Amino acid sequence: MTDRLATGLVEITGGLTDERGDPEVLFQVTDACVQVLGATATGVLMVDPHGVVRVVTASDEGAEFVELLQAQTDQGPCVDCVRTGEIVVATDLSHETRWPRFATAAMAAGYHAVDALPMRLDGRAVGGLNLLYAEPGESPRWRRDLAQSLADLAVLGLAQEPGARRTERLFERTLAAVNDRAKLAQAVGMVAGGLGIDVDHAWTLVRHHARSRQIALRVVAQALTSGSLRPSDLDHPVGLD
Repeated sequence: MTDRLATGLVEITGGLTDERGDPEVLFQVTDACVQVLGATATGVLMVDPHGVVRVVTASDEGAEFVELLQAQTDQGPCVDCVRTGEIVVATDLSHETRWPRFATAAMAAGYHAVDALPMRLDGRAVGGLNLLYAEPGESPRWRRDLAQSLADLAVLGLAQEPGARRTERLFERTLAAVNDRAKLAQAVGMVAGGLGIDVDHAWTLVRHHARSRQIALRVVAQALTSGSLRPSDLDHPVGLD
């Protein structure tokens, strides 16, 4: 499996840096879910600009039918996944009461368990990746983690800008990253000086504060350098002297 996973990731990530186009990453991801993760079939639902959930790809006709049913009835694990932005798992559809029409149709098509992974962009779910299994049972955690990574890669591929504009955006983001680094260095220096600690200790405090509050490092740096956040107000990691 390791070799197949490596090959799949190389193909998917390679497509993010060339001009093969947005749809191909979806085909690569659905193929990897079957060939690498062992799903019987897989499909992708995404939200269109009008907020309507639509089928964008499926690994075979059976999966496409099941995905279309979810989109048309507004019922199913992938629909719930898109609504909540959380992973939705159904380990045995024969005992499932959340989506009666979906469960009946999925079992008739030969699927008895489902993992639905959110496809997120800017903090909200814009779609869902469905892994369908012929046998009931709970997927191991590693499989769901890898499936979530593939879903994230699919979103990255779809969100990329084509042509020259993509290169321009890269230059813009590079410049922004350089500026953010300078601002962060200034903020860490202020924390070190303000608290009388070394730079490594100060960097740990700044990073921990960002992680514990789930905010970007550049936001914390801006708050520190502007004075809206004092070094003494940073969250302190447990066990750090």
